[in-house]
Amino acid sequence: MIFPIALTRWKCDNCRVNNLENSKPRFLWGTPDEIRMRVCAATPSFRLVNPSGALPCVEVPFDVPSAAHVISVGGQALAHVWETDDARFCFLAGVMPPDISAPRGEQAAAVFPEMERILGEIGFSFANVVRTWIYIDRVCEWYGEFNAARSAFFESRRVFETFLPASTGIGCANLDGAALVMGAIAMLPKRSDVRAEIVESPLQAPAMAYRSSFSRAAEIIAPGRRQLFVSGTASIKPNSHDVAYVGDIVRQIDCTMTAVKAILDSRGYGWDDTTRAIVYLKDPSFLAPWRAWCEANGRPATFAAETVCDVCRDEWLFEIELDVAKGGRFI
Repeated sequence: MIFPIALTRWKCDNCRVNNLENSKPRFLWGTPDEIRMRVCAATPSFRLVNPSGALPCVEVPFDVPSAAHVISVGGQALAHVWETDDARFCFLAGVMPPDISAPRGEQAAAVFPEMERILGEIGFSFANVVRTWIYIDRVCEWYGEFNAARSAFFESRRVFETFLPASTGIGCANLDGAALVMGAIAMLPKRSDVRAEIVESPLQAPAMAYRSSFSRAAEIIAPGRRQLFVSGTASIKPNSHDVAYVGDIVRQIDCTMTAVKAILDSRGYGWDDTTRAIVYLKDPSFLAPWRAWCEANGRPATFAAETVCDVCRDEWLFEIELDVAKGGRFI
């Protein structure tokens, strides 16, 4: 079964148009009215919406087994849970703070325990989380406050001493009006030869070096197959946390993709091993230089889903996340 993370729409004459009527169940990331028309309670979703309503029409699928058990909380489907010979897996989406009317700092502090509670009810713990997504409304206004709340939770659960998940934190509103909405992949190994490992970036300082609580990438490893989840990555000066090439979208794209390629190379992957990718563009006009990079580097126009979102620093114009796999993917 194809499980979509998001479907997005861009009002652009040159965009790729999906047939919405003759497609598998998916979730729309677009205007509120478009979302309300297509919400499917049986499909976990991030319930995202861009306030401008100007987004490209793409989907970002995950492979979730048809036998996966769907978990609902409060009438909303939030998780798929399934098992293989290697491990139990959980895919969460649409986790929101219990009180979305609370101040946004309090919502950030509450959403992590809420995710932990949901995981606990289905036999996982936060220590099993390999990768997270956090979509944050007006992210540039309070990213520091959000980061402080996340770090406080991680310190209380000793996440820094156990396993620091890969992550994407990006700016986007949601249909419910919460300050933020979260998703995650969790894995509970069944055998000692199945594990998750943190992967650092050869060309970038660890995110924790500037108190941002995520790893650059995380890899699930089992006999005969591996899958690497690369966190949301942007243009950073080598061995620092400073934004590289401020104001230059072409060089920011090249710097970011060079850093991602170094992560892949360090673990024996290549671009052709990509199973899923999504780019976040600060402005619709940045689609052209991104497509130019793809053409110059032998990547098809369909290499990544393309969205317009607010990246978490004002100076960052571009961000990408992607997954690669060898021997078959886990999700």
